[in-house]
Amino acid sequence: MDTETIRQLIVPIEGYSDLRRRLLCGELERFRKSLEWIEPRPGKSLLDLGSRGDLVPVFRELLGFDRVVCVDAASGARRQTLVHDNGAVFEFEAHRINLETEPYPFPDQCFDQVVAMESIEHLAIDPMFMLAEANRVLKPRGALLLTTPNIASLSSLYRQLWGKHPAIGGQTFGPGTMDRHHREYVPDEVRRIMQAAGFEVDRLDTFDPQPLPKAVRKVKRLLRVLRWLKPDLDTDYRGRVIRCSCVKIGEVTERFPEAIYPRYDFYDYPAYDKELAARFDGRRYWRTNVVACRESSDRYTERHDPEPIGAPCRPRNAIPP
Repeated sequence: MDTETIRQLIVPIEGYSDLRRRLLCGELERFRKSLEWIEPRPGKSLLDLGSRGDLVPVFRELLGFDRVVCVDAASGARRQTLVHDNGAVFEFEAHRINLETEPYPFPDQCFDQVVAMESIEHLAIDPMFMLAEANRVLKPRGALLLTTPNIASLSSLYRQLWGKHPAIGGQTFGPGTMDRHHREYVPDEVRRIMQAAGFEVDRLDTFDPQPLPKAVRKVKRLLRVLRWLKPDLDTDYRGRVIRCSCVKIGEVTERFPEAIYPRYDFYDYPAYDKELAARFDGRRYWRTNVVACRESSDRYTERHDPEPIGAPCRPRNAIPP
């Protein structure tokens, strides 16, 4: 699979604007590096999370998937069709769903592959919701590919050294909330939340879709100097994109992993866990560590955000934002 083959499949689609085609062309190397970790599975099914269908031709033609389903907060009609300039037709299912609040309308264990490319950083409320649902709909030993920006990359460190925001997405504001990066991750966090979601991490690394400028590459030298002072400093996994390939090995074992869910005393995880179960008609298909959350919150009370003078009291049973 090479970038030119991908370009020929996904860019010449009827109805695409010039802007959309330019944006796709700018992401070809990232697509190639990400997709090379998906094994071809002729006749199998794939669920693409946070996607409007741009890669459907690749999933169908190059990877052999027979059924492709795309889920996104902005998707339109349930049945959609992409028509290539050469006359090829690519049909797929599309569902409009909030990835972190609404139960996915699929039965248990119905997909062979789940893809979440550049999606988790857009989730602002409960990213483990997406990973838990990915676990539920995957068949045993089903595969999950996740990619997301790396906020510990050389590019991010360079931006921070120059007094700029380290997030690749900029975390800027604009119309809507799903297009901005609400949180970017480091590789160790991705590994830990994947394991908490019932996956075995098969491969995890980082890469840069484009060659780095010379000034950014020099940050690596700075890290080597710092490692001389602090030997356990990690100088690896500094690429701009994190990619993680996982296999489902069981149920969700830790619904609120401490890696990304802080144990503030005003976060009432038991109440939120109860609300989550209600969304699934009382079914709790995940293991929950809410008791541990409650116990650890007592140890971390000094970490809670101080209330400004005169601010109204925050109820202790408040559902986390």
